Amino acid sequence: MSLKGMDLYFEMENKDTLVDFLLANGYDDFYFFRCSHYGAGAFLISPEEQVSARREFGLFRLFVKNEEILSLASSIKHELKEKTLKIFSYEVNEI
Repeated sequence: MSLKGMDLYFEMENKDTLVDFLLANGYDDFYFFRCSHYGAGAFLISPEEQVSARREFGLFRLFVKNEEILSLASSIKHELKEKTLKIFSYEVNEI
């Protein structure tokens, strides 16, 4: 089976929405990591974020069948519409 890795970077307030979406669509084997996004400008909302230039994000890492990855990415983007979200895919080989 050919797999691709998929990393989803998202604002922490969208974590529950993404978990519900993934589980409802049969994806029940994924990993979660807390991370920070560093940036400047309008992206940073609160005074704390503006001082530190950091915004709290989450990362879900999934391993998806090659033929499903574009459809899943499109569905996630549709579900979260205007939310800040970055999706990356890459080749993986399980050892």
